[in-house]
Amino acid sequence: MQTTKITHQHLPAFGCDLPLTITRAEGRGAAVVILPSAFGVAPDLEAQMVELAADASVVVAFDPFFRDDPGPAPYEDMARVMTRLRGVDAERLYRDLRATIDWIRDQEEGRAVVVLGICFGGPYALRAAADGAASGVVTWHGTWMERHLDRAAEIRCPMRLHFGSVDPFVPPSAVDAIRTAFAGRPDVRIVVHEGATHGFSHRAAARAYDERAERGAMESLRALVREIR
Repeated sequence: MQTTKITHQHLPAFGCDLPLTITRAEGRGAAVVILPSAFGVAPDLEAQMVELAADASVVVAFDPFFRDDPGPAPYEDMARVMTRLRGVDAERLYRDLRATIDWIRDQEEGRAVVVLGICFGGPYALRAAADGAASGVVTWHGTWMERHLDRAAEIRCPMRLHFGSVDPFVPPSAVDAIRTAFAGRPDVRIVVHEGATHGFSHRAAARAYDERAERGAMESLRALVREIR
């Protein structure tokens, strides 16, 4: 019977201890590094990490807000989430992401790394790909990605980008801009889930969760992890 372990570890980086949530089971595919949404590493994300570990060699998520507001935020606490987003230091957060990627590559002896960017994590995943740090990218309802396409031509890894058709934060014009930037790239698949809104992957967010969209997005990630191991 397959067993899955969830552990917590601190990664020394830039004078701080970056808190990591780590999941391992019996997967043999690429490693996965997750930049979660502004709600943080919530229990429903941990449950998804357990499922992903059936295919990935290791799944790691880090807390983007550990310095100022650590831990997960309730899905109904939008005031707290907006405060988090307004206080983001983009360069520092990207350094944290790169430190996590570099650490897992070292731990896994150079194994491929797929970066999953959720919500505001989408642009950071694109940047990691442009810098050659990601072997693959998946995004779930990524916001502001249309503002970070200036280096699209530098991204050579496969990507699976998932959006909801009625996401108020990612209008059709944003998805169209992303499609245009990656036109002619069969390894970049853009999926718009009909009827899904922002946050469709958050199982515990009653107003946003869309089971069909979430399962499709999960399977897309798992398939990529198996493909580029």
